[in-house]
Amino acid sequence: MPCEHCPHCKEQEAIAAVLAERMSQNSFEDFPNVVQELQPMEEVPPLNPCQQPVALDICNNWKEQKLHFIEGNANSGKTYLLSAMWALLKNMELNVEVISSCPFPRQSKPILKFLALPDEYIEEIDIILIDNANQITEQLMKSLSEKLKRVMSTDAPFGGKTIVLAADFGQLLPFGDFKNKSKSTLKHLTENIVAPFKKHTLVVQHQDDWSLFLDNARKSTKIAIPTTNIVKSIDELIEYTYGPLYTEPPHLHSMILTPKKNDVDLINKKVLEKIKGKELVLEALFNGKKIRSDLDLHELRLKKGSILILEEPFEGLAKGTRLFFEDYDRTHLNCRVIENNKLVDIERVNRFLAPKSPRKSFKEEQQSVKQFPVALGFASTIHTCQGRRFVNLGLFKLNQCFEHGMLYTALSRVGRFEGFRVLADDNIIENKLEPSLV
Repeated sequence: MPCEHCPHCKEQEAIAAVLAERMSQNSFEDFPNVVQELQPMEEVPPLNPCQQPVALDICNNWKEQKLHFIEGNANSGKTYLLSAMWALLKNMELNVEVISSCPFPRQSKPILKFLALPDEYIEEIDIILIDNANQITEQLMKSLSEKLKRVMSTDAPFGGKTIVLAADFGQLLPFGDFKNKSKSTLKHLTENIVAPFKKHTLVVQHQDDWSLFLDNARKSTKIAIPTTNIVKSIDELIEYTYGPLYTEPPHLHSMILTPKKNDVDLINKKVLEKIKGKELVLEALFNGKKIRSDLDLHELRLKKGSILILEEPFEGLAKGTRLFFEDYDRTHLNCRVIENNKLVDIERVNRFLAPKSPRKSFKEEQQSVKQFPVALGFASTIHTCQGRRFVNLGLFKLNQCFEHGMLYTALSRVGRFEGFRVLADDNIIENKLEPSLV
């Protein structure tokens, strides 16, 4: 309360009276408008004449038509289209999630990780984009539908969410018994079960010799590899794929693919031998002490300039990330992410050992060692390369392809005849197919 005779208080009262009089003479219109900063728009990549109408149809009618299925051969741009649609939908201020088991240009997660999301998070999602849906089983898709129904408290298919699937069922299917999985693909689901999906078909814009060759690999039981693409030795295959390793670093955007895991280990060791430099032996640690053992988990053999692959997630990098090994110290591997050239230091983590006998209870401690979560990444099985693209591709023992879509999946990892070589005695390769899927 102001003092009755205090000069300071009287001065404050006078100032307040003047301010009140001035405020009464001004309207709120005299105050400057506060401009809210606009959120940056997502950049939408250009679409070709086949992709554009599909994107506009789905984005403009996402409330009315809830279920969409985009089908197309390799190189038709399915993943590219989903990435563009993600940007369009984000610019419409919609909440979009991406499910993919393979690398995707935007942030994504595998379906099992999506199913583990909390209900509150799922409730806010408007649209779910699913890439490489040929890698998802019908049962998992039904589980997704049931969870969305429960979260949204409705019997509408997928809880009333908008679902956009993209798939090429000529490619590999999920792991499992072939007879059962060929009957339980999402192609069957999109046509017969849950709810009708609106089908969109993407076609390759420029039908050249390469696209015709891939289409033949997708549909034919025998494939004729051009004789110019045949090599006769593993040394020739390695040099084509990675270059002259004695004098140069390996070509980073290259890979050798093979149907079976045993051959992956063989090729990795062969390529490592050819790289110039001293071989490093990084032994695992148990209770702070080195483990002397020839097991792969215990002993990691590398050279500077090796290509590595992450065997488990590490500091935001996904499992399967390819790395270029530059240097090391006692506790870290100094690497560069091949995809974006980002530097990353990999440290030892707990790697769990497979027990000799099953644990009697969950309380029983599982033994682990400290080791770097990487392996040599010069070669890969065809199963684990889906969704990736390479500049140079070596193909080893293609005549041992044992599943539907394996040969087609391998060949479609490049985009031209000059981009691959096959180690084979004969240029005619037997192809495994399920006719109902192509």
